[in-house]
Amino acid sequence: MKWTTAALTLSLAASGWTQLAVAQDAAATPPAPVEAFYCNMQSGKDMKDLMQVAERFSAWADSNDPGYAAWILTPVFGQFNELPQVVWLGSNVSGDAFGAGLEAWLEGGQDVQQAFDKVVDCGAHMLASSVEVNAPDGPPGDGVVMFTRCSIAEDSDFNRALAAHRDYSAAMRDMGAKNSNWLFVPMLGAPDHEFDYWGVSTFASWSEYFAGYEMYVRGGWKKGMDAMQGVATCEQGSPSVWNVKQVRARAS
Repeated sequence: MKWTTAALTLSLAASGWTQLAVAQDAAATPPAPVEAFYCNMQSGKDMKDLMQVAERFSAWADSNDPGYAAWILTPVFGQFNELPQVVWLGSNVSGDAFGAGLEAWLEGGQDVQQAFDKVVDCGAHMLASSVEVNAPDGPPGDGVVMFTRCSIAEDSDFNRALAAHRDYSAAMRDMGAKNSNWLFVPMLGAPDHEFDYWGVSTFASWSEYFAGYEMYVRGGWKKGMDAMQGVATCEQGSPSVWNVKQVRARAS
């Protein structure tokens, strides 16, 4: 879903380009573009209406943008006066594929665009670079996602931060946690921010999420502190946690 009717300011997150170059060298898989639309429902509309349009979009993408995957996020834990009602999260396998899909959308997706505009009002559009930390099960489906804002320490760098997150993720998995992890580096359209990247954790269910929560409060937090000490901090505000509905899986 690539809205073009809203006037959205695309600003460059200056540190993002540098971090992306570093991430390219450090990542097990190349960074991938991820876009996010922050939206509220139009008056009288609900998730049922949005899902109907999402199905139309998925059918359009089957022929025009098969590598595009998409999820709809709704907030469960967070400061609700600051959070949108809905986030559309979309990703493609590479910048080349993302650009080709956007061109196809601009040329032939306007009827679906108009249908989206009748259901949701989106006030922000941003692009991040997704760097895999530990995702043995591949891209997520339905479930839960948690976003944590993180900053790189003054004498550290993104390579070291990524390595620390991998150590922390491996330690939690050794304890029995089942979540997968990515880092999202803000690239385009991001507002002024006082952090360097989002730590992203996905879970297949709320049961898995709170099982991980239990492991965290029973000692996992210390493993995180040990792994991240002197490298990065993820303490910029409380994490937000969202319910996730996958609306399109990319073609294999």
